[in-house]
Amino acid sequence: MFNVINLIIIVCLFCFSPFALAQTTYYKCVTPKGTTFSQFPCSNNATMHKITSTEPKQTGEEINYTQQLNELERDTIITNLEAELRSNQHKLAILTREKDRADFKQQQRLNHILSADDKKRISKDIKKTQKSLDKQYKKDKKLIEKRIKKLQKKIDAYQSATN
Repeated sequence: MFNVINLIIIVCLFCFSPFALAQTTYYKCVTPKGTTFSQFPCSNNATMHKITSTEPKQTGEEINYTQQLNELERDTIITNLEAELRSNQHKLAILTREKDRADFKQQQRLNHILSADDKKRISKDIKKTQKSLDKQYKKDKKLIEKRIKKLQKKIDAYQSATN
């Protein structure tokens, strides 16, 4: 066991030493104290051995990391655009709910028990307010829908680039 360990250590020293390329032989000497290894003959009965090694010429497969990074970046862009698209769709839903709520509030004003003159006056005011609300709603809705279409075109462009 001790001899094999010595051999392994000597071989490793030769392989990893700066002289490994120039020095490819070693000597084995069997003495009463045990077997020793050396790069020089240690006795008259030393036997010379050669170390042969080959350099592995294997290489891994070529991986196009640029392409992988571009695909990851494209996927990230698509994910972000889809999140922004969902956000705008939610904004549109909220805007619609707020408009409906404002319309309902204006209609509730009419349902109060009022005199005929008050109802007429409030009715005009409600129609004017609703017209203003509708105008603002249409303007806001148009902007959000335009943004949604633009985001959807970007997403489609990035997704068609991956296919």
